[in-house]
Formats: sequence, C-alpha cells, structure tokens
Amino acid sequence: MGALAKIFIILFVSVSIGTFAFLRAKRRWQQGWTKFISVSEVYQGEEKVYPFDWIKEIDDPWTENPDEEDDFDISKLSSKSIKSAECLNHMSEVCFFFAAPDVIQEEKSANIFRDVNPFVLDIIMKELVPHYKEVKQFFIDGKFKEIQLSELKDESKELVNSLLSKGFYPVVSDLYRGKDSYLPTGPRNLKYFLIKKEAVTPLYLKETERIKRFVQIAYFDRNKSFNLMPVGWKLEENLRDSLTIRSFYSFAKQIVLLVDTVDDSVLGLYIFG
Repeated sequence: MGALAKIFIILFVSVSIGTFAFLRAKRRWQQGWTKFISVSEVYQGEEKVYPFDWIKEIDDPWTENPDEEDDFDISKLSSKSIKSAECLNHMSEVCFFFAAPDVIQEEKSANIFRDVNPFVLDIIMKELVPHYKEVKQFFIDGKFKEIQLSELKDESKELVNSLLSKGFYPVVSDLYRGKDSYLPTGPRNLKYFLIKKEAVTPLYLKETERIKRFVQIAYFDRNKSFNLMPVGWKLEENLRDSLTIRSFYSFAKQIVLLVDTVDDSVLGLYIFG
C-alpha cells in the first residue's frame, strides 16, 4: 500500500477512540495532508490538461510549517470529558454545517476545533455540544488546545434529516453528494487549482451570514484556511456553478481545489479569507 493510501485511510478511521495521536493525524488533513508526501513520487504517468478558463493550476498554497504546532511534551497532555444532558429541539446553521456530514454519509467522525478564542468556544458550547454524546477537551500543560465532538445524539440526527429534507442551507447537500466512495487503489496525481473569483457568480443565502462570521473568526482572523472534504465532486465545467463555491465566494478571497487528475476527483476544498 502506498504512502498516500495509508494516509487517506487513516483519515476515515473512526475517531471514537479519542486519542491525541489521531487528532494530530486529522489536523494534518486540515492543514493540507499532501504536504507530508512527495506528489511527484506517487505519480509518473501522463499529465492531464484541463480546458477550463475558470481555474489555474498553482503550487502548494500553504506557507506555514505544518509541523510547527505539533511539537509538545505528551506527558503534559490531559483531557476532560463534557457530558451534556441538554436536548435541543432546534439546530443552528453552524451546528448543521458540521453535523450533517455524519448523517449524510452514515459514519462516525469527529469535529475538532483547536486554539479557539472565547467567542468561538462559546458558540461551540452553546450550539454544538448539546447535540453530541461524546465531547472532550484537550489541554497541554493545563492550557486549552482542542475540543472534540463525536457521535450525534439520535434526536439531533433526526433534526439534521428534517433540515435536509426542507432544503435548509443547500450548500451542505451540494458539498456532500452522497456517501464517500474514494479510496485510492493505484497511483494518484494530486494537483492544486485556484478557482478564479472573477469567473464565479457569488451566491448570497440567508444562512450564510452566521457561517461567514464563524469561519471568519475561527479561521480567517487567525490566518488559517477553512478546509473541507467534498464528496462526489468531479472537476468538470459545471463545477464552477456549485452552490458551495458560489456561496463561499460571497465572502472568501480565494478557493483552492485539491484534485486527483487520474479520475478528476476533488478531494479537498481550501478556503482562504
């Protein structure tokens, strides 16, 4: 099994074990896991050229060192579980955005938020935590580093399904087009493509404002990209009209696609503020 296949499979392992080692592996995806392999060593076949005028191939869009924040003394690591007996009969736009993938793809995963400021943590505690069975906070040397939320409550899954059926925040249904089926079985050819903002018609949805505020404060204000894993996306001409791309380009400065040009699968969506 190649290095890329191993890394990709790790990302889809259930995180119910809650180990910090997995958090580090997952965080590598959030910061661009292709930085940890040499793409040129993975693929040596014929290069594909896309005829679309709305994208531009670019080099690795990250400038920070992905390992910089991973250096710590594990003996100083501690964790605390949070049990929420509260059951909400509603779900905010922010919670829906992060909770819906588990319901759509029928799998268990974790939402991980790191080094969040008090404003973002307050949103997480009030709007997300009551919907999850397992919530853990991680500390290094007594200082808060991460909060991990996993396993939606049954009533929260019903809320997600209800909102999906009503077409609530349609970006979610566009972003996750069914269950994920991507598992690399051979050489991959990974390329980054910048979506030209001027070639996209922005889409303004009523739900976007709260998503925008959360992403701005949690990611953009910290000079971090907001990274997503689309499901069922192919780099085709009509992808430019994606609700996700159009909606995020109503406030983002740049959007970059990570594409496996062997089969045109879009594996990553990196949004910069």
